Amino acid sequence: MLEELVASWAGMVWEIFWGLALGFLLSGVIRAWIPAELVGDKLGRATPRSLSLATGVGALSSSCSYAAASMARTLIMKGAAWANAMAFMVASTNLVFEILIVLFSLLGLAFVLGELVGGLIFIVVMAVLVRLLVPDAVIAAARENAGHDADGGGHEHHHDHGDHDHDHDHDHGSHSGHGESAFLRKLRTAAAHFHMDVTMVGKDILIGVTVAAILSILVPNEVWRSVFLTEGDNPGFGVLLWNAVAGSIIAVLAFVCSVGNIVLAAVLWKGGISFGGVIAFILSDLITLPMLSVYRRYYGWKAAGWMALVFFLGAIVTALCLDYGFALLGWLPEGERQVSLGRDVFGWNYVTLLNVVLLPVALAAFFWGRRQGGGHCH
Repeated sequence: MLEELVASWAGMVWEIFWGLALGFLLSGVIRAWIPAELVGDKLGRATPRSLSLATGVGALSSSCSYAAASMARTLIMKGAAWANAMAFMVASTNLVFEILIVLFSLLGLAFVLGELVGGLIFIVVMAVLVRLLVPDAVIAAARENAGHDADGGGHEHHHDHGDHDHDHDHDHGSHSGHGESAFLRKLRTAAAHFHMDVTMVGKDILIGVTVAAILSILVPNEVWRSVFLTEGDNPGFGVLLWNAVAGSIIAVLAFVCSVGNIVLAAVLWKGGISFGGVIAFILSDLITLPMLSVYRRYYGWKAAGWMALVFFLGAIVTALCLDYGFALLGWLPEGERQVSLGRDVFGWNYVTLLNVVLLPVALAAFFWGRRQGGGHCH
């Protein structure tokens, strides 16, 4: 049993490494070349334009859930509307390269489209729910609490952006020399972002892979099918609703950061959860128990409770929209749910080729970024 677990775990790591490395590298390069610093007055009102801006910048500002929450609080302190700050946080953890690439490698194009479309639906639904449900007094109190806790400790993460390249280069000029080109400075900044991202989410990814390996070996598919109430190719509304609720609850209890739960999502899909349930599971990484504790410290108990309710309802509505919408368009995955999940992935194939190419590149970027003083996740 132990040998099988180790083999499954190693296979999962091998299978997803290239996608993670490529995603983090692309994210670092984009953030180094495209400034992502926001000014509060651009996000001060929740309008379609400002919500789109917050979503776009969030997608470019790839981060773990804790860092995204910290940056969202900063935006709120600068005057951003509550819905805009939440949209930034959703996009920063769910509409990013590394998640989309790993989703494609493990589950296919349909899930990449589901994550993209679902993420956008989730943001719109969340903004509507904030306006309809959350009392203004709660938001005002949360904004005040965010300012009071500006110097607090805990899960605080500093998310540096390309706008700080000048100061960053000045601080580490000893590494580069005075005649360094702008291109090389940008590459150094990209490497620092890469190091920061890997440091922030590395532990969560390993936890996610470990949990997924254990569940894939120890829990038979029959158990998953009984949990998700699988009933053929055309499940009814009640089954789809339960799948969405179950996916969100499992995410809350798994408490794995954004990228780390993609492998576990593949385990759930193989076990029989609905298409929308997979996306609900992925989106619900923002309401894990550790994240709710962060919200409580940042904004107070009432605001944390409202955030949990809004994100939970948003994930369920999004899941149902995807299940019915993709079924209507004929975009749902068809056929047997075959997911390799670390089995039979070793050998000379595209995964090996990509890993051979990206492993030295990723190691070089990581250690170069560490020399530049890349961020840390505590």
